[in-house]
Amino acid sequence: MPARNKEFFIHVSQTEKRLFISRPESIKGDALSPCCMTPDDVDYEMAAGKDPEMLEICGMNQQSLEYFVQHYAKTYRYLSFFKCQLIQDFSPLEDLPALEEVDLYWNIRADKLWNFEKNESLRTISISSAKRMTLKPDLLKTSKVMENVFICGDIFNNYPMESLDCFAGMPALKHLSVNFIRLKDKSLEALKTLPALKRFDFDAGMFTTEEIAWIVAKYPELSGSCLCAYNTEDAVMNDVRVCGFRKPGLDLPEQQKRLDKYVAQFNALVEKFRNEP
Repeated sequence: MPARNKEFFIHVSQTEKRLFISRPESIKGDALSPCCMTPDDVDYEMAAGKDPEMLEICGMNQQSLEYFVQHYAKTYRYLSFFKCQLIQDFSPLEDLPALEEVDLYWNIRADKLWNFEKNESLRTISISSAKRMTLKPDLLKTSKVMENVFICGDIFNNYPMESLDCFAGMPALKHLSVNFIRLKDKSLEALKTLPALKRFDFDAGMFTTEEIAWIVAKYPELSGSCLCAYNTEDAVMNDVRVCGFRKPGLDLPEQQKRLDKYVAQFNALVEKFRNEP
């Protein structure tokens, strides 16, 4: 997952920037990831003096989310929902005009995002381990100001996504990252509708080598860790990972000649696509 705005980094020791149930008697069920926060818990924890602009929230459910937004959330610029699995509707966040960045990690109930038209300051959204929201996050297109979208499945499963059309027409989108994602439709037509896009990150095996070469040829202004013949970021057990569906990892220098062959093939494809109308 790409690096976040350093301004919104929260250290685990900064309890004033973390909202969770601290009273043991209030925790029900799994103590490692409770989702039983009540409005009374919210009042109790907020009374301890929480940061008014940045907050990582753990264990919230639908009732406590709605209560928190109504009574406390208007000043927040950054909200991270960490292991709030049971929230089924994030639309209360529509009413937070100051919100600049939101991070959603691990949710099993919500099947869509929300209308972003009133979130006029929201520039960045990150969605991880939220399979139902990942399938078709079309409501992202309601934002006219969103600049960074990071969507990730998990390391054990490539979550399905209908297509890249869910991002089509976003006028301000600069950085799009889709990792551990399996596209049902791999059409690249959406790219031509993103006038501000500067960086496109994806898994090394999401597209074929030919498709990656086509993107490089047709959108030379785009950068991305896999918009090349190979990289080191996706090399787990090897020195380099050749970019493309079912392409291998290689060890250097013993497999340098093989890598050189892949690079030459990739460059030839890029040149071919550049010369096509």
